[in-house]
Amino acid sequence: MNLKFTAKMEPECKDFLKIRDASSDYMTIDTFIQRHPDISEKELNECYIKYRGKEQTYKENTEEYCAFSEKMKLIHYTPPIMVVQPFIKPSIYFMQKAIECLGFARFFTMKSALLLDTDYNIRWSQGYIPQYLFRCIYFGTASTWYSNAFDHVLQAVYWGKELYTSVVDRDGNPYDEGWDTKKTLSLCTYEFVVGELKNRNETKARKLLTSCSAKIEEVRKWANYIKHKGGIDYSYLEAENPFKFYVIPTSSISSTSMKNGAQYQPPDEKYEIKDFKSPIKIDIDDKMQELVKAYDAIFECIEKMIAEMDYDQYAIKIGGNS
Repeated sequence: MNLKFTAKMEPECKDFLKIRDASSDYMTIDTFIQRHPDISEKELNECYIKYRGKEQTYKENTEEYCAFSEKMKLIHYTPPIMVVQPFIKPSIYFMQKAIECLGFARFFTMKSALLLDTDYNIRWSQGYIPQYLFRCIYFGTASTWYSNAFDHVLQAVYWGKELYTSVVDRDGNPYDEGWDTKKTLSLCTYEFVVGELKNRNETKARKLLTSCSAKIEEVRKWANYIKHKGGIDYSYLEAENPFKFYVIPTSSISSTSMKNGAQYQPPDEKYEIKDFKSPIKIDIDDKMQELVKAYDAIFECIEKMIAEMDYDQYAIKIGGNS
């Protein structure tokens, strides 16, 4: 006996966003662009979009998105140029890197929050699935940049407070001035930094780091899975498998279930062969505010840590005292 099964499954995100003009019903973006290939910006702004039940004009959605981006302020910091202390120069370097990483995270957060990218960037003729796919990619990318930004703040404190002088390597050897930069860098961890700050009664710096870490804990967890544990999954991005497969021991098959005419009983779920999935699955719309919260937390941490480090005190002043 030859059996042939055919099934077509599509991800739920396919129908997340619909669009219409003033005189039509809602339709998918591929149908819309086919009917309006040369639509003007003015005409598009007067159209309506409906995303997961929320309806607004295209112009209103654009204005809402602009307001969202404007709330995520940028850090403007100019570090002192003439600094010679060997422990301050790397600290300033890593603080600048933290600011840079936070800017990257902001960019990808904004890209992920954009419900409908332009037809120039992602062709509407392909439907909404590519739009949602890229939004998910941007979401994960933003998470990793937030984590990177925080790691750079740790390095800035590790160097600027000279905590590295108390570090011990993996062989139990205490810090030695002969160590190269690569080795010294590699021994900077969150646990060591906050622990050593406590040992040195650096209360303010320690509180800034622990408070920030608590606020971005979930985002850091996502980044850790992306970097080291096979990634994370995104809700509604992939279609569910229409078929289920089981391996059932013959000893577990009831004799009555094998009789002709017996009512079919589905197998016990413990025998199902399931596809491997990440332990973390994210609805990006539901979790978008976690990215915003991470941005705000790291932004505040960087600004206050710069003030705490007071880099200007180490600058050489031309024509005055150093």
